[in-house]
Amino acid sequence: MRAMTGTQRHGQRGDEPQHGQRRDEPRHGDEHQHQQRRTALANFLRSRRARLSPQDVGLPAGGRRRTPGLRREELAVLAGVGVTWYTWLEQGREINPSPEVLAALAGTLRLDPAETDYFFRLAGSQPGPHPDRPVRGIPAALNRLLAAQAPSPAYLLDADWDVRAWNPQAEALLNFSQYDPVDRNMAWLVFANPLSRARTVDWEYHARRTLAQLRASYAERGGAETPGGRQLAALIARLRGAFPEADAWLDEHEVQERAGTAKDLLHERLGPLCLDQIVLRAPEDLQLVILQARDEATAARLPHLTDSGDEQVVAVSSTFAQITGVREAPGVRSPRGDGDDRSALDRPPARRGRPPARRG
Repeated sequence: MRAMTGTQRHGQRGDEPQHGQRRDEPRHGDEHQHQQRRTALANFLRSRRARLSPQDVGLPAGGRRRTPGLRREELAVLAGVGVTWYTWLEQGREINPSPEVLAALAGTLRLDPAETDYFFRLAGSQPGPHPDRPVRGIPAALNRLLAAQAPSPAYLLDADWDVRAWNPQAEALLNFSQYDPVDRNMAWLVFANPLSRARTVDWEYHARRTLAQLRASYAERGGAETPGGRQLAALIARLRGAFPEADAWLDEHEVQERAGTAKDLLHERLGPLCLDQIVLRAPEDLQLVILQARDEATAARLPHLTDSGDEQVVAVSSTFAQITGVREAPGVRSPRGDGDDRSALDRPPARRGRPPARRG
């Protein structure tokens, strides 16, 4: 969890005004930080304006220029903002541009996603969702890092929660290869993988947590206004249709940031596995998820995950029926839905209690 600062909640000591100071009046230290941020913003804008030539934006080259790059007036016109207003922004004056204006400037300056996020934060605004990037291969360095996690199970997720790569230990534990690529989605498998459900201690807690994080991802990717948001909306609609408990819990409208957690499993051959689920952000909107041993006994058992033992789990459909009340795991070979499925998310909250506190 993020540490809470004094500016995030009134009533804490760091939030109280000093003697003779109005609550809405910035303290000297705060004003110094704001000025530093405005100065950094001004320097950043000037540097990015200087790297653009008139030809880059379709303007005639004209005569010789005293300084490289576009003039302030040219950039302001191209972005659709006032020249005086933009000049003040580059001078580090205290103005509050709207997200729409920031987006127009970012587009005109041809900022990449990382630069755009940095620009928005310097301007005191929350970065918006980026247009979805094309799917690319897994970088070789990331594949090497994934393999190096052995004997800990580890896998890579993309922004759609699809499982893109995994090590042999993750395969032994989660059986990813048994599912078609269209169904190899971690949010889907939390519900649709009967063996994983049977092994997971306090499965309901982890399933509810997954849905809360999935809802947060939907908003983070821009909701119904973006292809990525619509992709997650279709996944949520599919979960609602296939699993009654997912349908009910989604109506509670819980939201949670994606992060690691403690996770305990009861493995039918190895016994108890006490794991820390660690989530690391990686390039290309990927996340590396590592299931690391939390105690010495689990550390001793993990190397045996890939052993070929005589004990095999059979009658998976029967196991699924026993733990869910559903005759068979639905949708294992079915394609993901298409279209705008906002109704799957936007139902009014149900009159149900809060998620149960985690045991233990």
